[in-house]
Amino acid sequence: MNRTNQFSEELAAFYEASHDYGDIGDESFYLDAATDADGPVLEGACGSGRLYLELLRRGVDADGFDVSPAMLDILREKAAAEDLSPTVWEADLRSVDADRSYALALVPYNSLCNLPTVDDQLAALNALHDVLEPGGRLLFDAYVPRYDVIAESFGEWQGVRTVEYEGTELRGRSRTTIDDQVKQTYRAEQELLDADGEVVARDEFVLSHLPPQQVELLARQSPFEQWSVTGGFDGESLADGDDVQVWELVK
Repeated sequence: MNRTNQFSEELAAFYEASHDYGDIGDESFYLDAATDADGPVLEGACGSGRLYLELLRRGVDADGFDVSPAMLDILREKAAAEDLSPTVWEADLRSVDADRSYALALVPYNSLCNLPTVDDQLAALNALHDVLEPGGRLLFDAYVPRYDVIAESFGEWQGVRTVEYEGTELRGRSRTTIDDQVKQTYRAEQELLDADGEVVARDEFVLSHLPPQQVELLARQSPFEQWSVTGGFDGESLADGDDVQVWELVK
């Protein structure tokens, strides 16, 4: 199986140093769900531990996995600095590779969009279903595609920031372009440049737009018994103008 959307060490360090999570607004939603869960919790695509380490701080019995070994290395370094004991491993959403079952699985921050095909998306739902206890829940979010925003930003380099990596100051930038208009996939490019403007690290990913109708069809084709969606993390109904959809699937 191909492992998709792995960060290089340099770009993982840049992502951790420069990414601003302050305006995501999902933290209390996922953390409250995890602390209320009646059993172990699994976080898919846990990255460098933004949510996962907070679960450990709160005493939640939580495991995690991510496709990027570089991101997991950062998570482990941060955990060691706080004397926390993470249980995390390298895997992608299509093959969870867990050795126990969970009352709750979380896949935050649009991570399912990293799966560009219907087969990949269904494989992920099947894999997550398999590691849930009977009655267990899967929670995930995906942005609502806004084509006015897409039309404005596609093709332009965005978000230029600087970070120091191994004693060298590097500038990072990102760009999205259309990958396949029919399939509604797009390509995300990320680069690090040195002081001379030379590219020293580069990654690119193909991601999928997941409008709510497609996610509902995926849920209907999955083995989950129940599903529901809200328009954000406050439990309100999904409505025109919302920029995030939050799904709950129940085994």
